[in-house]
Order: sequence, then structure tokens, then C-alpha cells
Amino acid sequence: MQEEQKAKSKDSGNYYDKVIKENIQEVFLPLVEKYLYFKIVEAKKLEAKLQSTIEREADFLRIVKTDRGEEFILHIEFQAENESGMIYRMKEYDGIIQRKHKSEEKDKDHHKSKAKAEYLEIRHYVIFLGKGKMTMQTQLEEQHVFRQFGVLNLNELDFNQMIQSQIPEEIVFAILSDFKGEDPEKIIRLIVAKLKKCSRSVAELKKFTEQLRILSKLRTLEKKTIKTIKNMPIKYNIEEDYVYQEGVKKGQVQGIEQGIEQGIEQGIEQGIELEKKNSQIALEQERKKAIVAMLLYGISIVEIAKSMGLSIELVEKIQRELN
Repeated sequence: MQEEQKAKSKDSGNYYDKVIKENIQEVFLPLVEKYLYFKIVEAKKLEAKLQSTIEREADFLRIVKTDRGEEFILHIEFQAENESGMIYRMKEYDGIIQRKHKSEEKDKDHHKSKAKAEYLEIRHYVIFLGKGKMTMQTQLEEQHVFRQFGVLNLNELDFNQMIQSQIPEEIVFAILSDFKGEDPEKIIRLIVAKLKKCSRSVAELKKFTEQLRILSKLRTLEKKTIKTIKNMPIKYNIEEDYVYQEGVKKGQVQGIEQGIEQGIEQGIEQGIELEKKNSQIALEQERKKAIVAMLLYGISIVEIAKSMGLSIELVEKIQRELN
């Protein structure tokens, strides 16, 4: 049972991570500037995947007590030659040791039997075995010393300020802000309405409402969010759309609209039917228009190929012609 709960928790975390990563450039850098008060003039992307399976084996590691009543972790490394990055390797050891080894003390204040973890001080030493002078850096410069991390607490941000944004990626995160005592259902309706106004296409709007649903779980508001989205169906003026203006027939457009409002799969099955033509050339042209329409509405290549009985290669070819 515990394993199932852990798996569910991990899956939920993955969903939240996905939403955050999709929006981080548009949302979190501006939020950092707005609420942490520094202006970013340039941001260079770094590889986000950090090595999580790193292993270090310390040469000597003990929890010791001294005659002065001190208790700490004693870490010793033996080094046969000068290593330019030794200070950063020791810094790495510090974090790993701190997390792995703790002492346990009784909670004396509340007289509880439950043990409470306490992080011990760590004292690091390098014993140099090499020839000549030891030239390794032994102390970090002040700006490289880790002392604390700052916090931006979304549930303390004013909902009214976040909902004023014209950026849908930021509006979505208003679900995590401070509602100032307002009814959550009212707030959700405002968020959905603002998303409808600021989204640039139906496909984008559907993406943001799905993100809203996922984030609403963090505030136990998923049921209310789903209800609100269902009661405020996503509508779009198809006749003003580029695809329609380019000549996709009304019947085909209505089919796509049904697919948007009732679900992509159901819409493909019920709403998109190619008219039979007297000539093969006319059929090819109408089929291509329908494929272009579905591609522009964000329907996947696999779904298009499956619904129309075409090869994936053909749909990919038409997609390449659009780019």
C-alpha cells in the first residue's frame, strides 16, 4: 500500500514538474524579477539534469565526542597530490554527509518518545601525503559559500495582481495564490474567463485549462475546477479563423469545432468527414485541407492518420509543407 501511495505521489510530482517546465521561461523569470527585486538582462540555459546517482566514498568518517562535550562528524581525506578542485569536492562531501548521517535525540521539550533528527556539525580535514608544498585552496570565497536559500511563496501572492496579467502562463498559476477570502469557485471562473481571453488559439486554451486542472490539485480544488471548465465550454469563432478563410468548407470546420468542444477523439470520429468527390484530385485536395485544419488545431499526427486511414508519413509530409 505504501509503495502504491509513493508511486502515485511520484506521478503527481511529475505532472506538476511538467507544467512548471512548460511555463518557466514565461512565468517564473518574470515572477522572480517582480517579487525578488532584481532585473535579469540575460539568461543562459544550463543542462537541467543533474547527476543524482553520484557516489563518494570518504577515506575516514566518524561521529566523535570530545572531552569538551562537543559532538560532530569528523571527515578526513588523504591526498597524494595537489588537486585544483579539491575545495569543491569537499563541498560536495559536505552536502552528501549532512543528508546521510544524523544523530537522533528525544524531543525533551514535549517529553515525546518520537526521535527527532538533528544535523550535526561536520569538520573536514585533508591530510596531504605528497611531495613539496600543499597549494590547494582550503577555503571558499564568500560568494561560493552556501548559507541559505530565498523563498517565493505563491500562496502569499495577491490573486488580484496575478489575474491582471496578460500572460496565460502566469494566469494559470493564480490558482495557487492568495484568494483574499473570496469564494474559490468565483476565482476559478475568473481564471478560466481570463485564459479564454488571453489564449491565442483553441489548442493553447485547452493546454492551459488542463494545466489549471493539474495545479488545482495542490489546493484540493480539482473537482471545482473541472466543474467550472465544463460549465464554461471552450467556444471559438471558427469563421474568423485562418484555416476557414483559406477555404476549408463549413461542414469540415463544424466537425473540427465539435472535436474541440466534445473531446478530440470523439470529434475526429463524429465531426470530421470528407465529402466524396467525383475525381481523385478533388478528394486529395479536400483531404489535405482537413489535415491542415487538424494540424493547426493541435491534433497529433498519429490521431490524424488513424482517424483518416492514412499513413503517418503522408501526414508528416503535409506538416513539413506548412513549416
